[in-house]
Amino acid sequence: MDKQNYQHQVTQLTAFCAQKNWKVAKIIANKITGTKSNAERHDIDELFKAAQTKSFSKVVVAEISRIGRTSKGIRSAIDYLHERKIAVVFKNLGGMESLDDNGDETMVMNIVIAVHAEMAQEEKREQRERIISGLDHARKMGKKIGRPNEPEEKTEFLNKYKKLAVDIKRGLSLNELCKLHNVAKNTVIKTKKYLT
Repeated sequence: MDKQNYQHQVTQLTAFCAQKNWKVAKIIANKITGTKSNAERHDIDELFKAAQTKSFSKVVVAEISRIGRTSKGIRSAIDYLHERKIAVVFKNLGGMESLDDNGDETMVMNIVIAVHAEMAQEEKREQRERIISGLDHARKMGKKIGRPNEPEEKTEFLNKYKKLAVDIKRGLSLNELCKLHNVAKNTVIKTKKYLT
């Protein structure tokens, strides 16, 4: 999701928890493409590790697609949490919880989860089709698709990260560079690659 939407969701969910007088034990958020499987998502991995500590009883999400994009991935994530008696709270469904007061799944909630999981998966499929269609149209219009050629990209990239390049040459560590320039490790690695 884009940065603005990402921060907006975090703010909304924090306010939602405050309204319910729920203490926020941990915020797990990730700006990641919806095409990643749960196994590739660091936020889901972080959630599962946190669930093992049993330091919280609910996971609050903006919508069901935040915990997966395929119905199988969504069901798998919810089952993992349910095995640990952790309920999932769906803000977009009026705060509906996936477990009842006794910590059990209900038939109604399972139907709701199944329907919304299928809808999330269908939305992902439609989005992929729109992207493919848009790329095909652009190609037919003679537009160049794909990454720019490397010499142009290299020059543009190094111009963008001039200060980072200077500090790389100074010999700062990867972690120091990430913190100092507020960039991801991959950006530092790519800049080093282009410098050599």
